[in-house]
Amino acid sequence: MTAASLFQWVELKHNVPNSPVKAGDRGVVLDHLRPTKTQQEPGYILEIFKDSETLDVVSVPISWVNPLPETWGSIEHDTKQTV
Repeated sequence: MTAASLFQWVELKHNVPNSPVKAGDRGVVLDHLRPTKTQQEPGYILEIFKDSETLDVVSVPISWVNPLPETWGSIEHDTKQTV
């Protein structure tokens, strides 16, 4: 399993319970979470976006995401930037 770095874009594999976040939504890694007694898998805190607006901030296990090649703020990902 490939770990995502801070500010890397990811795509959700699962719906997040008690949240409007659904499988296929995309977000950015804000922080890494260590395993705990109740959640033994490491995880991420993600800011999820929909239509360029924040949909929710959620915590999920790392197995719930697919890391994407883009990083927040990179020129390749910023489609609004003009040359």
